Formats: sequence, C-alpha cells, structure tokens
Amino acid sequence: MLSTTDNAEPLGRREQNKVDTRRAIADAAFDLARSVGPGAFTVDQIAGRAGVSRRTFFNYFHSAEDALTVRTDTFLELALEVFGEMPQDEPLFDSIVRSFSETTRMEGLSLHGELFRMADTNPDLLRAQLHSWERAETRIVGALRRRLGAAAPDLYLSALVGCVLSCTKAAMRDWAASTPEPGDDAGKQLEARILASLTMLRDGFADPVAVPDGTPAGS
Repeated sequence: MLSTTDNAEPLGRREQNKVDTRRAIADAAFDLARSVGPGAFTVDQIAGRAGVSRRTFFNYFHSAEDALTVRTDTFLELALEVFGEMPQDEPLFDSIVRSFSETTRMEGLSLHGELFRMADTNPDLLRAQLHSWERAETRIVGALRRRLGAAAPDLYLSALVGCVLSCTKAAMRDWAASTPEPGDDAGKQLEARILASLTMLRDGFADPVAVPDGTPAGS
C-alpha cells in the first residue's frame, strides 16, 4: 500500500475518499504489472480490480503507466517533506542525505526498485517515470530555493538537483542489474546504494568505494 506521513493534517471525508480511490487504482495497476508485466494489461482491467469505473480511472490518471508512477511520486514527495523539517543551519548536503535516509526507512524501497526494473522493458512506462522525475526536479528546486533564499543562482540549484537525482537513478540502475530477483533484503540493498551514491556526491567523489552489500547505512 502507498504510505502517507503520520503528521499530515486530517482530511475531510470527500478528500479522503479521493486519496483512497487514487491509492486503490495505483495498487491495482502495480499488482497487475507484477503479475502479468507492464504493458500487458488494460485500463479496464485496472479499473475492474480497483472496483471503479473506466471514467473514474481517467479522472485520476491519463494512462496505465501514469498510474504506475504514483509510487515514485509518493516517495519523492515524502523525501521533500522530510527535507523541509531539517534544521536550517545543518550543512545542505547532510540534510539531503539524511532526508533520503529517513524516507527510505518510512517507505519500502524494493517495490520502487521493481518499477524501475520494469521500465527497462517498457518504453511507455520509462517515459512516464522520466516525467515523474522531471516533476520531482521542479519541486526539489523550489524546496532548495526556500532553504537557500532568492540569492541562490538558478544554475546552482538546477545542477545540484540534477546531480542528486542522477545519483539516485544510478543507484537504482546498479541495484536492478545486480538484484535479479527481489528478496527480503532487496529494499535494504537499494537503500544502501542510494545513500552510498549520495555520500559519494557529497564528498566530491574523492575516492572510489566498493558497492555496498546491502547492509543498511549506519548499522
């Protein structure tokens, strides 16, 4: 199931129903992708499994692939919320690394890794995921601007966010290549890779480091 933050303000019944419907559709799409593969099912099948009409599906998503990217959106939105709670006087990159670290402990990563792997074999899903990362880039730039103030140059912000997201995707790509079958520790292995790549970026790639073996950072 998709997660929500514990400190979110209570929603009204109508808004909560919308959240629940969106989550049900996204979960149905993901279940179908896992069972038959991305691109091998229809919007009607998603709607039927979620218990909604075809029209309701299109009230929330443009395509089956769009529904599959909800998990990526949710993870990145949660990381942004965590980043916003970091101390303003903490070194910027320490806040970024800690935000991803804390988010991975709240949001299981193995399912995100599965989606990333699926996109390798489905161009439509790959495009949808790229759009999801692009949306996240815009939001992250905005969060950094609020943190650093208006004096921060656009080039600095765009380059920094681009590097952070590229390192995250590189970690996921490495995980997908070396973890052919998801296991109980798959999420921990992906978490270790993401944190290792961000730490290398923070430290300026000063020294080559071994690929982590899946042991969570800090253990």
